[in-house]
Amino acid sequence: MILGGCLNVSFAQGIQGNVKLTGKATVATTGHSAKLSWTASQGASSYSIYRATTEGGPYAKIAAGILGTNYTDLQITHKQTLYYVITAVSGDYESGYSNETVAVIP
Repeated sequence: MILGGCLNVSFAQGIQGNVKLTGKATVATTGHSAKLSWTASQGASSYSIYRATTEGGPYAKIAAGILGTNYTDLQITHKQTLYYVITAVSGDYESGYSNETVAVIP
C-alpha cells in the first residue's frame, strides 16, 4: 500500500516554487525500492532526500546533490513503513522540509 501526495515547502533565499511529488511514491515489490518524483523548483540547483521510520521524523538525509527530479531508494526491506521529505538546494541555501509522503512496504 502506498500513500502519497503533493510535497510543499517554504523555500530559502534564491529558491522559488514548490517541491511537489508528481503522483504518489511507488514501491516496486521486485528489488524492494521506493521511487520518488517531484516537480522542479525554480532556482534549485539540486535536491536532498530525507527518510524516517516514524511519522514526522526524525529524518535522516539519505541522498544529497540530486540533480534530477526523481530518486529511487534501494535501501528498503520487507514490512517497513517509510516517511520521505525533500528539500531544494541553491548554493549554501536549503529549503525547509516538504510535507511527507509515505511508502508502506509489504
